[in-house]
Amino acid sequence: MEEINLLMSNYEKELKKINNSNFNQYDLLKQKISVAKKSLHQLRNNVRKKEFNKIEDEIYFFKFIKPKVCGELNFFKNKLNYLLEKPFVSLEKNQKHIQKELRDFETKKKKNLMFYRYMKRGDTIYDDKYFIRNPEQLQLFSSNEFIDSDPEVSTSHDLLAFEVVTYNLITNFYKNELNYLASLEDGMFDTSTNNLSTTPLIWTSSKTDLIELIYALKVTGSINGGDSQIKQLTEIFGQLFSVDLGNYYKTYADIKNRSNDPAKFLNKLVLNLNKKVELDEM
Repeated sequence: MEEINLLMSNYEKELKKINNSNFNQYDLLKQKISVAKKSLHQLRNNVRKKEFNKIEDEIYFFKFIKPKVCGELNFFKNKLNYLLEKPFVSLEKNQKHIQKELRDFETKKKKNLMFYRYMKRGDTIYDDKYFIRNPEQLQLFSSNEFIDSDPEVSTSHDLLAFEVVTYNLITNFYKNELNYLASLEDGMFDTSTNNLSTTPLIWTSSKTDLIELIYALKVTGSINGGDSQIKQLTEIFGQLFSVDLGNYYKTYADIKNRSNDPAKFLNKLVLNLNKKVELDEM
């Protein structure tokens, strides 16, 4: 177990390093998927080459360690697919999309509800049947839906255990997304704490300045890798800052027609930030 614990420690360190990086959310998830796949491969090789010294170690590995990495890998994939496929038409359609995804996961959960309860309660009575390698048990419970059914590195229920991990992670993520979208609808989202705020943020520059900023964020891929539609971005920023941006296409046309300084507001931001940095260094 010592080598397995070391592999898991390295896995956690690599994920933490990725979280502290400057990757956009798409690349961040791709990096996490790569790390999880690599760690899962290393764990499998270790189990193939070495026997567990104690039955308790084998149970712990197949009940908690392998399902954790498999479940997180599955979660990273699901989250990336959600970000790539979610509708950018309106907040309402996005909410309906998430609610459908949650219903699908709940339906899948109900098929194995007794096992989900077993894991949630922390039961151990069937651990020696669920989490000890047994080809007959594995064949009995195997399913084409599972990403791993190699009898050397699988038990009958570690395949279900990773689904429990995925379910917990993805449902928490979707519920947070729904709360976030609901707060955007109310125009009361506090981005510093991710909580509803009693004091709304008010945009105190011009509407043209805000639209210039929105277009700049869009074309540089700073939000959702550039996949978000201008309509959605103006809705969200308008609600966030309590401002009606009106005909933003016309405003953008006016920005383009500035002969001397199309990026007037952005240049002002750069100038003021540089001044602030210079003063702080004095």
